[in-house]
Amino acid sequence: MDIYCTRPGCPKPLNSFADLDTSGTIKTITQKFCTSCGMPLILGGRYITEKPLARGGFGATFTAVDRYTPSMRRCVVKQLLPIGLNPKQMQFAKELFEREGTVLDRLGGHPQIPDLLAFFEVQAPSRSPANPDQFFYLVQEFIDGLTLEQVVEQHGALKEDEVLEIMTSLLPVLQFVHESNSIHRDIKPSNIMVRPQDGRYFLLDFGAVKLVTAAAAGQKSTGIFTPGFAAPEQMRSDAVFPSTDLYAFAVTCIYLLTAMQPEDLFDPATNSWNWRSHVVVSSQLANILNKMLANAPSDRFSSAAEVLAVLTGSQQAVSPTPSKPIAPTAPSTPPISIIPSNPQPTPNPQPPAPVARQVPHPRPVRPPSPPLVLPPLGNQLFAAFLMGFEGMALGIIAHSVGLALIGPFSYAILAGVMLAFLWLRSSQIMDNKDLLFLVGITALLLWLSKIFLNWATPPLPDMFLLAAIAGFATVAIITLFRLVYQTIYSLL
Repeated sequence: MDIYCTRPGCPKPLNSFADLDTSGTIKTITQKFCTSCGMPLILGGRYITEKPLARGGFGATFTAVDRYTPSMRRCVVKQLLPIGLNPKQMQFAKELFEREGTVLDRLGGHPQIPDLLAFFEVQAPSRSPANPDQFFYLVQEFIDGLTLEQVVEQHGALKEDEVLEIMTSLLPVLQFVHESNSIHRDIKPSNIMVRPQDGRYFLLDFGAVKLVTAAAAGQKSTGIFTPGFAAPEQMRSDAVFPSTDLYAFAVTCIYLLTAMQPEDLFDPATNSWNWRSHVVVSSQLANILNKMLANAPSDRFSSAAEVLAVLTGSQQAVSPTPSKPIAPTAPSTPPISIIPSNPQPTPNPQPPAPVARQVPHPRPVRPPSPPLVLPPLGNQLFAAFLMGFEGMALGIIAHSVGLALIGPFSYAILAGVMLAFLWLRSSQIMDNKDLLFLVGITALLLWLSKIFLNWATPPLPDMFLLAAIAGFATVAIITLFRLVYQTIYSLL
């Protein structure tokens, strides 16, 4: 079994242990250590990291398995990296992380937010034995699905009814987050995931969640946001509100509708969004999104419930609350990047715990991407032309030179090569640029062989004409198959 070391800067993080390949050993072994840096590898005594997912300035994310579950359940391990802090700052970072874990534990009670499975600290040997390195970890439920960013990249812009499904599914989740005295701060397509098997949408990456209370209403915003999706007050590092999340959610929706990046839709000269000319939507949805995109927080909707009420035409939207009682916690403080030399967090009054009500189970919705996600039309047809051109060019070589040199085996080799190209392209190991390069090399080879080797092949114009005809024929076939698939899918 391979285990990935989570220590930052480990020279050889991938460790292989043959003795862990049996289920009995993997559940009974006490601990394993990195052969390069000595970092404990079985985190919290049970979580075995597989590979890194992402790494940023304040943390890293890994996929892992829980060795104490019968199915070796997959999960996501998030690591905080408080590197280079003095003892007081380290204690402060630990308090921040504990508060963050409390917020995530509470929010994980919602069925569309990944559950918090574990929260712990790991000490590892360092250069100074008296001061071991400290690492903090959160373990969350693994969601097997596609982010909305991936859906748009693979399928193109979404239809209005699909975006409406996303909004009606996630607005109650945002209301739940805001009623829990939290603000997400980083809503964007890559932080929303759809699970294909049931069409449920999940709100991810609450690493930026900061607790807010009435006593902390004037708390300054921090630099945790994604440019283009962040509201103006966030960009100015001003106080943030529930409408700050609504702004980012609206930017996400117009990205889904247009498949265009925010910087291509926002006009800095007029300080306004110009997205209506790129997509046709109902006036109701356009008006709702434009109000969510207002520059001033006071000009936007005040809550996600208000947006949902207008969207559905109802007088009062149901405000979902957690399925278990919420214990009040102290508000979070700014992240470690701005910790002062002698941090002195000031106590704040605790908000009263809201009355626990039942979380309504979200209505399963069909994911916007079909079971077999179709790539963008232009890319697919260009790839089809290149595959047809390449196949005919190689076929001419196989029929002339190959048949003369190695006999009928040349056709088998041609079939194998084309199947390999098709698999590499469909699995996105190769892209259209790679195919275009291969076509260019093949065309150059045909030209050189005809000029210098005098191969027994047709004249060059005839060869290129045949290859081009094969390319256009492949485009026609792919277009027909795509049309048939979309017609059948629309009837299901």
